[in-house]
Amino acid sequence: MMLKEIDFCGVYLPPLLGHLVLAAALYVPIHWNWDRIRLQRHVWNRPVFELAVFVILLGVTTIIL
Repeated sequence: MMLKEIDFCGVYLPPLLGHLVLAAALYVPIHWNWDRIRLQRHVWNRPVFELAVFVILLGVTTIIL
């Protein structure tokens, strides 16, 4: 599969940027929900956990798209 650049108002953006935006849009409601149910008290290192979840979402969006 050939990846194509995203044309935004005459500026070519890398395709990974679109995947990052989609992963961030999926990450925000997930983060809000786990803060609401207080999942973070069971996690040893919160920043590492959040980065891992974001990287997993980025990988899934890259594979699907």
